[in-house]
Amino acid sequence: MKKLYVLSIIILVIVTAAGCKVKSFEQKDRSIIICSNEIIDDLVNTIGGDFIKTNIAIRKGNDPHSYTATERDIISITDSSLIIYNGGGLEGRLEWALGKIGNITPAISIMKNIPEEKFIYKDDVLNPHIWHDAMLWKSVAIFIADNLATMNEENHQIYYQNEEIVLYTLEKLDKYIKEQVALIPAEKRILVTEHDAFAYFGRAYGFETLSMQGVSTYSEVSSIDINNLADILIEKNVDTIFLEATVPDRNIRLLQATLKAQGHSVKIGGILYSDTLGNNNTYDKMMRHNIDTIVKALSK
Repeated sequence: MKKLYVLSIIILVIVTAAGCKVKSFEQKDRSIIICSNEIIDDLVNTIGGDFIKTNIAIRKGNDPHSYTATERDIISITDSSLIIYNGGGLEGRLEWALGKIGNITPAISIMKNIPEEKFIYKDDVLNPHIWHDAMLWKSVAIFIADNLATMNEENHQIYYQNEEIVLYTLEKLDKYIKEQVALIPAEKRILVTEHDAFAYFGRAYGFETLSMQGVSTYSEVSSIDINNLADILIEKNVDTIFLEATVPDRNIRLLQATLKAQGHSVKIGGILYSDTLGNNNTYDKMMRHNIDTIVKALSK
């Protein structure tokens, strides 16, 4: 009986040790990647699969335009294998922080892969919201797969296999959005939001996009801006405007009140996700939520 007890202890120790060894190996084998925001994180995780571990610099649901790197963020960045960020001024002071850190951790901007002629500018300011065009996001997926494969050649076949699935999903998404847009009368394809986040979406899917703020939520909104937009909406007979999940609704409500005072009523068509996935968890679900919300509000 005593021998059986001792044997059981030995087996338990071996199993426990083996378990610890496997866990330690997995932790060492997985590359740690910092993604600036949850939209990029979703794409990187989908392509990287079980061979990477990601951390997000900007907390889920937060406005990336107002981001400032904390001391903890800096430590995480320097301890990682790679940082992948959007660029184009989207992530507040992240690019400034990366400049201060230097070359301690390799950093890549997904916008570096986009041809210059594909970019949209407003008042000479680059619009960074490229993910709202599913075909531009397809280019980003290819870019990320190539970078992960370069960083970890041993797993490159897995990355490229996952990339193929992502590309197929994006093509289906692009087709779905176009099918849904066709349900909206051409004259009603006007998308009014708080800030200029949907320019790429508008160009890709045939919407005129209007907003009070520029490409950043940090830009100031004056009464002149609100009145000017109100005049345009009255002229175009727009009856629907949209809220954004990461932006306070104060200015949109002011616009609504300004229009009402001029005898022009507009309704809130719903909440769109401009800079966050929200409760959708994946890029695909976020994009489908947006187009479904738009179609429901504008096709009536």
